[in-house]
Amino acid sequence: MPPRLLMLVSLLALAVPPAQAQTATVPRVAVPCSLAEKLDQAGFTLLGQYDDSEAGSDTAAYDYAECLSKGLTRDLAHLPQLSARLAKLRRLYRQLSATDGRLASIMQGGGTLYSHSVPRSFPGIEATLRTLAALAGSSYGGQTGARYTASIQASRQALAARLSLLKGWKPSGGFPFDPAVYKAALTDYENTANAVVRLLGSRNDAATAAGYLRLGGSLFLDDILNNND
Repeated sequence: MPPRLLMLVSLLALAVPPAQAQTATVPRVAVPCSLAEKLDQAGFTLLGQYDDSEAGSDTAAYDYAECLSKGLTRDLAHLPQLSARLAKLRRLYRQLSATDGRLASIMQGGGTLYSHSVPRSFPGIEATLRTLAALAGSSYGGQTGARYTASIQASRQALAARLSLLKGWKPSGGFPFDPAVYKAALTDYENTANAVVRLLGSRNDAATAAGYLRLGGSLFLDDILNNND
């Protein structure tokens, strides 16, 4: 190949992002959910040949979570009430993550980081739901004690503190901010969190404490609020 042509080919190769190059040459593999359930997320992503772009990572996380969700629903077919309760909890947990990301984006003046992290939180939500299903079917889940009570109280206090800070938060300036949009997102976040609390109930047992753990933390909000000058 002539030197000038070789140089041109090299420059064109550098101009194409790796994810786009992979998408153009490597077709996606549809991984059966029956197999996906037995894989970790990294193995699922690799086997499915998802590209390395942000969108590719989002889609891989979402698809993996959907397979885990289907597997849990199948395993709980003989327990329809528990299955329905966990399905509702799944919807609320996901909505809480989405609103967390929406609030964070508003508070930080935008950015794609926040939207990308939402579907990537879904596999973790499925792990929580699988944990709750296991505890519901075991005598261990009904255990009570000071440790479980303290854990629930800590999660509730963390949620209350987060909501209090969010209600008093003011933008530092430097980017467009619509108070009405922020208030609507905050109301959505608070209503969703309260719906999770109502669904989990007030039993101070191990299973309830495990369900409350997700309310004790956040995707972005705690970091933003704690670093707010």
